[in-house]
Amino acid sequence: MTKPHGSPEERRLSFAFRLPAPPEKVWRALTIPAFLDRWLPLEAPHGQGANVTTTIVEAEPPRRLSWRWREAGEPDGTVTFTLTPDADGGTLLQLVHVRGLAAAMPPAANSNSAVTMLAA
Repeated sequence: MTKPHGSPEERRLSFAFRLPAPPEKVWRALTIPAFLDRWLPLEAPHGQGANVTTTIVEAEPPRRLSWRWREAGEPDGTVTFTLTPDADGGTLLQLVHVRGLAAAMPPAANSNSAVTMLAA
């Protein structure tokens, strides 16, 4: 489900998915680069040679993960994943992508962008 919101200065897309895997497994898919690339290859949705960089700005394993999203020629944004266990042992995954003014978040305190640090 996609819900665009906001003014031209702020664009918000919201998605919700029910996944059959527990939150810990979904978290691994989001934080281990080899798994993430198989699940969400950045070049596929943005074309060959896309210049997309992500920096982790918030992480609460295995519940919440926020990235600063930078794409060449586009306003900065944030992508936030919220993982909630469901009654069947799966996960409700909510993804919110905000671009523009509302996406302004402070950079990570340690300025590290290595996703693998979260998998430890």
